Amino acid sequence: MEAFAAPKRRVRLDVLIPSSFSREASSLRDKMLRLGMLARLLAAARVEALIIYHEDPRSPDKRNAELIKLVMDYLNTAPYLRRRLFRLKPELRYAGLLPPLNIPTHPERAGLDYPHYREGLVVSSGSKSVVEAGLEKPIKLRRKLAKGSRVVLKIEPRGDGKVGIIARSRRSAEVYPGFRTAIVGERLPEILGGYDLRIATSRRGSDLRELLPALREACAGRSRICVAFGASREGLYEISEKQGFKPEECFDYVVNVMPAQGVRTIRTEEAVAYTLAILNLILD
Repeated sequence: MEAFAAPKRRVRLDVLIPSSFSREASSLRDKMLRLGMLARLLAAARVEALIIYHEDPRSPDKRNAELIKLVMDYLNTAPYLRRRLFRLKPELRYAGLLPPLNIPTHPERAGLDYPHYREGLVVSSGSKSVVEAGLEKPIKLRRKLAKGSRVVLKIEPRGDGKVGIIARSRRSAEVYPGFRTAIVGERLPEILGGYDLRIATSRRGSDLRELLPALREACAGRSRICVAFGASREGLYEISEKQGFKPEECFDYVVNVMPAQGVRTIRTEEAVAYTLAILNLILD
């Protein structure tokens, strides 16, 4: 049986969310459920990076941002490596409620379907490297890898009847290895500078039905695309006013992905789901 091997996107797709995401949840348990749903949506769309920005950089919500990053990093770590990489923390006491990402490098079982991919942690390095990968015993590789680094292992049979193992960095892996998460302190205009297509979502944006052909054409040939979301109580127009710019000045497109919405407000994770489902049809 061939293993699950969703490829990485040829186009880099990053998502920007405010540091207040899920802050209004009534309990840590409810917050975990929302964070778990967001992580699943990002992984399903093969997002490369989640960027957490502060609505007001002068008064950043560092505590909530760090919680978001902690949970996202936890979920993007293969289950068999989590005890090594994460200490017991009160913030993770409801980690059992988090849904598994089920990405190609997080195999559900130890049995080997080929080609088989799994995340590994380099626990020793010298002329040879020892990699912990959740198997019966650590794997020894005849190459020097940085101790503490995380790699993607590709395991498949060789012509001589033995099993070959190739270690690659997450960046050079051929399958989707999950997304990384970063907290940034700059305003949105500074964050957006490294992208060649910048998309914002807002109820006050242009109707997606009218914009879709132009958006599809704009995505062609791009290499770094980002899509930014506001908060349910404070949209991107309110955030941009607070930061001292207009969305139309910094974004190539401001899109309303749910025109004539039937609810008063749309949660950030709901907007993420609608938007990424559309972009998934457009992007490679």
